[in-house]
Amino acid sequence: MSEHRIPASTIETLATTGRTTAPPLPGSDPMLMPTPQPARDRSLDVIRVTALVFMVAAHWGRTIKDADHLVNVLQFVFELAPVMFFFAFGMTLDHFLRKPLARRIEGHLKLFILAAIHGLYQEKNPFTSDFFMFLFAARLLFDIHASVGAANRVFIALFLLALCGAWVVLPLPYVYDLFASPFPGWFPVFPWILFVVAGRMFAHHRQSSRTAVIALLGLSVALFDILILGHRLSKWPLSPDYALLFGSATALAFLALDRVQWPAFLSWRTVDLLSGNLLLATALHYFAVAAVRSAHGALAPVLAGSVPAAYLPAAITLEYVLLAGIAFLILIALVRATLAVGAWLDGRGILGIADALLPTIAVTGIGLYAAMLHLNNDLRDAGLPFLAAVAFLVVYKRGVGGRA
Repeated sequence: MSEHRIPASTIETLATTGRTTAPPLPGSDPMLMPTPQPARDRSLDVIRVTALVFMVAAHWGRTIKDADHLVNVLQFVFELAPVMFFFAFGMTLDHFLRKPLARRIEGHLKLFILAAIHGLYQEKNPFTSDFFMFLFAARLLFDIHASVGAANRVFIALFLLALCGAWVVLPLPYVYDLFASPFPGWFPVFPWILFVVAGRMFAHHRQSSRTAVIALLGLSVALFDILILGHRLSKWPLSPDYALLFGSATALAFLALDRVQWPAFLSWRTVDLLSGNLLLATALHYFAVAAVRSAHGALAPVLAGSVPAAYLPAAITLEYVLLAGIAFLILIALVRATLAVGAWLDGRGILGIADALLPTIAVTGIGLYAAMLHLNNDLRDAGLPFLAAVAFLVVYKRGVGGRA
């Protein structure tokens, strides 16, 4: 009696989705059957796109000075974008760590190049610990962690626990400044890496009944510490209560989304587009934010001169929400246009050449951009097309431009 084997495509689907597929009928040729596509994680897609919406709104909202109470509340909510980004980033780390070493090294190099350009754009410093540099550092540290022996992993875990203990016990800026001082920026590796750790742990234990209990316990402890004991809730510098509160809330949001039965008639094309090209959308969102900031500059004097003072806060809130929505629509259009141009270039072989020459292009471009900023900081926005082009080449290797 011959042994029945599950086709490799079925095994891959099980590994990526946890869902079974029917084996081929006896006597049929599996090679003639279409390869099943792994089901997308809709909860992950929704969280990632929500984080992108929040980021666009938060960055545009910083333009409004002395905003009213409602705008400040909305801004506080939208500022949760990096928490959601980093948590989701941790959930997808295993996919990257399963790649061959050569692919991982290439991925690290490309992300570092992107981070250096972004650092120049943000702070005139290629090594600033900003969004992309944080992602590079966190992913590299997890890659190293996965490569060391079990004993070293225990030591790393104990060291991280000791850091967390010091972060909780000592006055707030002390431990934070130990990591922020050598590499200044918005996102020092510690304690922001805790969101990535939480996301990865959540991905490993997502189906466990204890996960919801632990997340609810974390949420309750943070609320008790803030509301009853009166401890500080701070994003910059990141406070333990902020991390515990919104890290737990993000986990609970995932669990709630997992229970949603999405209607079959919903179209996920735009969500899939943005979730699958998140780094590219992050780089392109600066163009969208710049567009609505210019519109606000023209609209603000009109509102101030034509709207009665009693209704001005409501008018500013409406403008805040409308321009955030417009900026997001602009971002969707930019992502679609960039991918279309990339497909056109790829069809003519140009994109493959640019991908191969990326290190040379990057070193030359970073040098020229740094010199431009040194001479005239008003040329800062000239680096945005460079940033967007490199971001596209980073995702291009993942198949956006037709390559696997």
